[in-house]
Amino acid sequence: INNTLKRELKRRHLYDTETNFHRRLAVLTQLETLLTEWSASLSPESKNKVALISFGSFRLGVQSVDADIDALALCPPHVTRGDFFTSLVKVLGDDGRVTDLHPVPSAYTPVIKFYMDGIQIDLLFARLANGTKLQSLPSSSSQDPKKVEEEEDDPTSPTSTVTPPNSTTTTTNHQPHPRYEFQITDEDLVGLEDEATVRSMNGVRVAQLLLSSVPNLPHFRFVLRAIKQWARVHGLYSNVLGFLGGVNWAILVAFICKRYPEASPFVLMRHFFGTFGSWRWPRPVRLVKVVYSPPTGVMPLPVWN
Repeated sequence: INNTLKRELKRRHLYDTETNFHRRLAVLTQLETLLTEWSASLSPESKNKVALISFGSFRLGVQSVDADIDALALCPPHVTRGDFFTSLVKVLGDDGRVTDLHPVPSAYTPVIKFYMDGIQIDLLFARLANGTKLQSLPSSSSQDPKKVEEEEDDPTSPTSTVTPPNSTTTTTNHQPHPRYEFQITDEDLVGLEDEATVRSMNGVRVAQLLLSSVPNLPHFRFVLRAIKQWARVHGLYSNVLGFLGGVNWAILVAFICKRYPEASPFVLMRHFFGTFGSWRWPRPVRLVKVVYSPPTGVMPLPVWN
């Protein structure tokens, strides 16, 4: 049954192609270089780089062929949101690789939307109050490519992250990621006074939590692809229309994966529908214990409530 389901998911183009996946990696590397050069132009004496961190379906490794890339530009203290929506927009507009450029600074989570070499990107902004950790970032392709193994015959699924030198972040226990991904910790939230910045960081933080909490990452990805397609087919996939979006479905699938760590994908799907078909809504679905106050040293902003 699992093999039959996988063939059907591939027939519906719900798995990225290896060629397209490597195009995505190349675009992310090019964009990160562009961002670092732009940041340096604003403060030539600064040694801090810009960390480009992916999240959403690409970070979770469940992107389809035509999926966009959600990414966060984590910038050093000298870069402002005003710079992001003025000088960076000009830099992107002057770049021949960039098309369909649409900055949306007034959005609830401000974003710059564009295509780069044909890959659709939604780029968010955040800056650290202390940019020290941005000084020693390895290159995006710093890992040994020989260590990047195929996962269940699907080499297009990014998985874990790498710990930067002299950092207190931890390395996850999954397969090596083919590109470096900066890990946001509670320490990085200290000094933030901008709710939009906190909201912009949330996507990355949720992706980190999901990747580190599920017991079997291949099974999680398999089931999430199938459940998301089921939701689309039944017209239930849309935050805009009042239904659940991608991250919501991912949290539900992660909950089932944690509850039944030894189950096969097909059994996990059966448990998914059995569990949430009889769930006592609006009882919340929790992956971790609820914390009612922000981390130590972090401003008590309304977004934390």
